Amino acid sequence: MPNQTTSPPPAYGTTEHAHMVAGHRWDAIHDGLQWLTYGHLPPPLRPYSAPFYAAAVNLLDAIGTDSPELTTAINGLVAAKDSAVRAGIRHTTGRAGSVPRPQAVIHPPGLSDGNQ
Repeated sequence: MPNQTTSPPPAYGTTEHAHMVAGHRWDAIHDGLQWLTYGHLPPPLRPYSAPFYAAAVNLLDAIGTDSPELTTAINGLVAAKDSAVRAGIRHTTGRAGSVPRPQAVIHPPGLSDGNQ
């Protein structure tokens, strides 16, 4: 019997796993699942994102037919995940985001300032 090596499946919650799960689905569904991955997040933030990825994977397993409604469901999970991660950042750091706010408001040049 020849020696066959198989690579392990991709880690759950990574972009590679999302591609494995949704690579054959509509582009919008595949893209939405990519936004739900959490393997790239710092470990303290992963628990806030992981349930949304799991819900999306469960939906894709249960619903084999791509549709606008399924795309909307995945996009809703993306929006909810974004809010949950921001809430988690506020909970763990006491501030409203991972990027410090600027000390002064900077007004970039625009079309109405005469620099046309």
